[in-house]
Amino acid sequence: MMHTHQARYTQWTWIVAVILALLLLWMLLTGRGPSHACCDKAESAESSTDSVADMPFSFVGTSSAFTTQGSNTDVPWLSKVEDLKSWLAEGSDWQLEGDAKQITLTGSIDSETAKQAKTAELQALLGDGVTILNQLTVPPSSVVIPEPPEVAKLYFDTGKSGLPEQAASALEPTIEWLISHPESKAIISGYHDPRGNRESNQTLAKARAQASKDALVAAGIEESRIEMRKPVETEGTGNEEEARRVEVAIE
Repeated sequence: MMHTHQARYTQWTWIVAVILALLLLWMLLTGRGPSHACCDKAESAESSTDSVADMPFSFVGTSSAFTTQGSNTDVPWLSKVEDLKSWLAEGSDWQLEGDAKQITLTGSIDSETAKQAKTAELQALLGDGVTILNQLTVPPSSVVIPEPPEVAKLYFDTGKSGLPEQAASALEPTIEWLISHPESKAIISGYHDPRGNRESNQTLAKARAQASKDALVAAGIEESRIEMRKPVETEGTGNEEEARRVEVAIE
């Protein structure tokens, strides 16, 4: 009886051994063995590391997040990421993106003056080896359109057509505007009061206007950009000096 049990045990042992051998052979032939899986993982990890190392560096940064791709071993300004994030927080929509050598700044800002100042600040943070493309936009409502100066008024002495002492300072803003705005022109008008001979008064008003024109020409303003208006008679609103004036306006 004992001999029968031992024979059966030996028989089942051989059957199990054969099955295990066949299973191991199948795993080796189909590439499902444990050693193959180990090697696949190692090769995959090595390939992933090589892929990251080969990628060129790039990044996108805001005040709340700073993400990078590729190798950053040669990007010295990355040590200032926290400073850059704090700087970006000054604008509600500022963003930086680019690579190790060229960076673009986008968003909006109040004025052109502030925009230029921010370029200098960012350059100081990143260093001289980085090119900054400042594409911050200035809203149209923030652009200040310069206004021409007020009408220059020259007050002449009674019966005189020589330029008064204050003529140079009174005409200076007008001359500067005409020089910087070549599309504009000067309008000169002479005034006189109704007292005395009207013809003589008009002649005097014209002479005063001509003296004013000569001052503009001497300052470099072309005669073609100066228009002389007909003398105007005025009561001078009770002030004789007002009636002895020449006005130089911008048009």
